Amino acid sequence: MPGGRQATNVMFGYLEGVERKDAESYARAFGRRCLKTSEACWYSVEPLWSGYLYEIHEGGPGFSFLPALAKEIDANPGGVALVPSGRRVFEVTVRNGRPVGALLSESRSREVQSRMAVVQPADRIGDRPFGLIVPAWAPQGHVRFHAILTSRRMKRLTPAVPLQLTAGAVAFLTGFALLLGGGITYFWSPHRIASARNFDINRLPHRQWETVVSAITASSYAAKLEFKDGKWTIETLDEPEPRR
Repeated sequence: MPGGRQATNVMFGYLEGVERKDAESYARAFGRRCLKTSEACWYSVEPLWSGYLYEIHEGGPGFSFLPALAKEIDANPGGVALVPSGRRVFEVTVRNGRPVGALLSESRSREVQSRMAVVQPADRIGDRPFGLIVPAWAPQGHVRFHAILTSRRMKRLTPAVPLQLTAGAVAFLTGFALLLGGGITYFWSPHRIASARNFDINRLPHRQWETVVSAITASSYAAKLEFKDGKWTIETLDEPEPRR
């Protein structure tokens, strides 16, 4: 098998009679359900006939086989497409008018890998992995391979920063900015509440009770307690004479 950084798992499938957005939604859901982790995973879709091919990679550089694969399947619907999938090979064929795929056994994968090891496509880019199309018909004793090269960049199965985390961070920063702005406005506002001043608790009205009691006699009562000019004054009146 050619060297280079490859995906540890590659899968293909086909959806018939759907729109692109539906195919992408299905590919994302299928990948998250089947793969151990959705981090560093990729997906892509490509129109073919009356539906869409979809492709999912676990790991790897994230370049899609689909543009070349769809073109080759359309031109050679009776052929067999072979694409590396980690230590094994994924096979795509056309049955009953629609593409179907399956992961080859380890022994069959080794046979295919030994053939692929001697193939070096002329227009291959760097060490990117490649696949092969084996046409349905070739002269006896000859096998003609068509290389399937990766090209278009795939989409991440899960964004590098989850959307929920991004939304939470934006909400937090927005709230913090509002709080900070409100604090600054309050600090510089001329109408803000005056800060508390130091005061003597002994000057409170209820603390004058003993003074009031000492100011009255058996024949007088406290008529008025008033704070004026920084001090308390007590006005007392004599008790009225009882009527006979």
